[in-house]
Amino acid sequence: MRALGILLAVSVAAHGHTGQGRNRRPTKAAPQIKQTRDRIDRMKTLLAAKGRYGCCAKPSCDLCALRNGSCGCAVNLGKGAGVCGQCQALRTASTAGSPEAGVPVLDSARQALPGGPAPELTVELEEIRAMLLGAKRIMVAEGRYACCVKGGCAECALEGECQCGGRLAQGKGICGSCLDGWHAGEGLYEGIALADLKLEPMEQMTDREGMAPAAPGAGWYLSGTSQTPAASPMFMTQRRAGAWTVGGMGQAHAAYTAQSSPRGGDKIFSTNWFMPMAWRRAGGGTLTVRSMFSLEPATVTGGRYPLLFQTGETHQGRPIVDGQHPHSFLMELGAAYSRPLGERTSLNLYGGARGEPAFGPGGYAHRLSQSENPMAVLGHHYQDSTHIAGNVATAGVTHGRVTLEGSGFLGREPGEARWRLERGGIDSWSARVTVTPSARWLAQFSYASLTSPEAREPHVNATRMSGSATYVRPLGRGHWASTVLWGAHRKQAHDGEPAAAFHSYLAESTALSGNNWVWGRFELTDKDGTLAFRGEAPVGQVAALTLGYARELNPETPWFSAALGGQVTLFRAPEALRGFYGRSAAGAQVFLRFRVRN
Repeated sequence: MRALGILLAVSVAAHGHTGQGRNRRPTKAAPQIKQTRDRIDRMKTLLAAKGRYGCCAKPSCDLCALRNGSCGCAVNLGKGAGVCGQCQALRTASTAGSPEAGVPVLDSARQALPGGPAPELTVELEEIRAMLLGAKRIMVAEGRYACCVKGGCAECALEGECQCGGRLAQGKGICGSCLDGWHAGEGLYEGIALADLKLEPMEQMTDREGMAPAAPGAGWYLSGTSQTPAASPMFMTQRRAGAWTVGGMGQAHAAYTAQSSPRGGDKIFSTNWFMPMAWRRAGGGTLTVRSMFSLEPATVTGGRYPLLFQTGETHQGRPIVDGQHPHSFLMELGAAYSRPLGERTSLNLYGGARGEPAFGPGGYAHRLSQSENPMAVLGHHYQDSTHIAGNVATAGVTHGRVTLEGSGFLGREPGEARWRLERGGIDSWSARVTVTPSARWLAQFSYASLTSPEAREPHVNATRMSGSATYVRPLGRGHWASTVLWGAHRKQAHDGEPAAAFHSYLAESTALSGNNWVWGRFELTDKDGTLAFRGEAPVGQVAALTLGYARELNPETPWFSAALGGQVTLFRAPEALRGFYGRSAAGAQVFLRFRVRN
């Protein structure tokens, strides 16, 4: 441990004054960290069963277990003697303010219960400490672990990175585990008084608090209540404002498209979205106020941009054919609240005037696996058109790696008046189960019952189903994200006509390596007679293959990134539509992409 302390001191000297942010690449110590985390949790369960783990916080701290093999924080809190540094941080986070008045820090070394560690767990404890030490050594070598206490804190180590040394050098707050170490006389810096130390709970030190997972093992929130794998990078900027953290995401494509065949066309347009949000701790959980806006009602003129074989919604009372409608100005306006109910369980609530109910993966405009593609998917109205719904109310529970959710919402999709909200009460519902087998994988299955979703068929209800799997793999200088998605849309029988079922299948993948983006998307989508002016019955399946490339133009510029790119799409028409399109058709786009970044 002394050797590691010296190595940590060197690392602090090298990195502590740079103010560098969190390392975006995953640490090579991730497997050791996961195994350590699992073994700590099992050990705490065994200690609690033996009456030797009485923590005062929820979720409970790890510090006392690692240091002592027991925890007396709850007992010592009752006596007024104080709690360990990590418990202080956890309790501070739960009250969304400064440390509770009259609750001092009693370092973890003095939280041990009499009798020492349980004899049968002594070997287990030593193995856990050795595993964590090995993980710290890897992170120090990666330049991502610069702690401010001897031996390095455990709290940040289990998060995969520590910048407490650099934060302390800049006068910022440190984690509760480091605070505990300073109270134990293990601080690495000279001339710093305990009164000068600032506590910053782990939730406030990470750069994605507002998108935080619902519970340990879950994915990150993407939009509404949809999740993305925890290994996903998040293009986001944020700043503290008192008890609140204010953040924002957003991107815009300025594009030119040209579509072949007699039904094609060309156009200059922009697809875009901007997501301001703010969050804070409240009532033992996290309250997030969210909004999302798009200027597409102004930047997509004429009510559409050309996209062969695309249908859905109307413009000036007529169905849109071979074109994609713009998003509404107000895409989301709501709030989310997540509160832990235990070590691995949390309650999740979400609602607002407009938002995304519990159906499908995140909308195509927000998926990492198609982040560079400016064009909509052909199966949008079968897969994820509910990502902009009115009067959404969602409740869910996350336990470990499984999230169950249910929503009520307004089934009618946004109309042509894209600058304002639609009126109507909750008349539709959905349910979704999301599973995160690992930090890189996420799968979901969902079902929705929709009341009058389409304005052109106001008396027709529908049901939808969606299944998808997403994989995100961090790369040395980038990432690789892929999604496979199935969506089914079944119209209710009416006026003596049989029920019509439509299916769509999609596989998309996007990779960033250095400053180079490459992506592809393949779709198979059932289409109806709207394309041939023959009513609503199915007419066949359209196939589309897209390949694209973009180059980052300003990799070192803070706040935003820009890329220049282009793509080509090849379409294959079904037999019933070849008189209108020919056997095949093509489309191409060139664009400039702008994105908010850290």
